[in-house]
Amino acid sequence: MDRNKAWQAWILTSVLAFSFLISFTSARAAAPYAGSLCGDGSAPDYGLTYDLQQPHWTVDWENYVSEQSVNEVDRVLDRLNGDSIAQTMILFQSQDQVGIRTNCAVHFLRYMQLGLPTGERKDNGFVFLIVVENNSIDVHYAVGLGLPALTANELTNINRATEDSYDSTKSMDQALLTLVNEFDKVARSNYEPLVTVAPTPEDIELPSGPAGILIVCCLTCLVILFVLFLIWILSQAGRGGGGGMFTSSGSRSSWGRGFPSGGFSSNRGRSSPPSRGGSGSGRSGRTN
Repeated sequence: MDRNKAWQAWILTSVLAFSFLISFTSARAAAPYAGSLCGDGSAPDYGLTYDLQQPHWTVDWENYVSEQSVNEVDRVLDRLNGDSIAQTMILFQSQDQVGIRTNCAVHFLRYMQLGLPTGERKDNGFVFLIVVENNSIDVHYAVGLGLPALTANELTNINRATEDSYDSTKSMDQALLTLVNEFDKVARSNYEPLVTVAPTPEDIELPSGPAGILIVCCLTCLVILFVLFLIWILSQAGRGGGGGMFTSSGSRSSWGRGFPSGGFSSNRGRSSPPSRGGSGSGRSGRTN
């Protein structure tokens, strides 16, 4: 009897354990299709929740590279963006955060709205995705519709050079710098900086003859009246004592009220960190 009960208990335990294993496996298999992984979401946000304006062109870098390298990347990509060549972001993701990798790069480009909104270089957004694996990296890209001159061969070579750099050095910093410097070379070899030429001011010709003489006389009179007005203002201010900033008793007059001793703004000398992000539609075409 005891043996039968023990046998039944063993069978029941085995069935429950097997059912739990099947449920757990099914849940894990279904997870990528729930849009929880980068590359498995859908429009409009593709399951992403990033701020559209970032402090750096490199995103989710904190666990992988140094801030010094990220700042160096900013200097290179700021120049590319300032020259209207490419508006570029680099996304770091661990392999367990990514579903379809090429989709992840495209979705991030679209979500961040990379690329200029108008003009000759419209939709010049670009994204590199660095997937961090156990002992290697896998690099992918997504190209905006406004960058047709960037070929798949050139961009794939950048991916491979970056991966090889990490394989040989095991330095994520070195791999990141390799990527951005190689991309800078390729982008500039295909696109020149976009220079906007300011319109040349037209010369104004004064009419000749009596009409021209009359205009010159009127302008001269206006200048003389303006100078006399300034002289009168300065003389009135001098009589008030202290140049108009203080009354004769030494107290601050209304001219000086409302301004701190350090100048017109107590925040003078402070600057907010630059924000980097997209300004266009994020339209993209090719990926790899």
